[in-house]
Amino acid sequence: MNFSNKERTLLEDQKNHEQICILKYSNYADLATDPQLKNIFKQLGQTEQEHYNTIDQLLKGQMPQMQQSSGGQSSGGQQGSQQGSSQQGSSQSGSQQSSNQNQMQSMQSQSSFIPQNQSSGYNASDKDLCTDLLMTEKYVSGAYDTAIFEFKDQQVRNILNHIQKEEQQHGETIYKYMTSKGMYQAQ
Repeated sequence: MNFSNKERTLLEDQKNHEQICILKYSNYADLATDPQLKNIFKQLGQTEQEHYNTIDQLLKGQMPQMQQSSGGQSSGGQQGSQQGSSQQGSSQSGSQQSSNQNQMQSMQSQSSFIPQNQSSGYNASDKDLCTDLLMTEKYVSGAYDTAIFEFKDQQVRNILNHIQKEEQQHGETIYKYMTSKGMYQAQ
């Protein structure tokens, strides 16, 4: 696979972004106080590792096969992989939402055992971790958006689009966790 200098640079940038995401999710899983948040961070970190591996394959001239993300299933289905058709994606999102709601209810019953911010009912350091990762996901998703437009090969564009959708799902997972805990007020 022959990439232009610009395409190769964009892939290298995305690979670096993925590496930072992997490190953040791993470190933040260790720092989080809420066991459910630890699990979310671990699962999202696994998906980031898959993204890193995909970009690495592209840079080595290999065309990766897009598979269902293993991270989506065990974190409550919050970030299942996008299939080729939008119908499949729509049917997945319904089951994802149902699973997500069940996990949130379970998590709320456990939250009374977690050290919390007295005025708001959540751990302030967990909020800081979530805020940083939400900002990171916004940035990385935007970087993928720019990169997608720069690639001439449709297959590569589809792969990058698939990864971007998963990055958006990561942001949504963090956002939903934050709103459920009162850490984020959508206005």
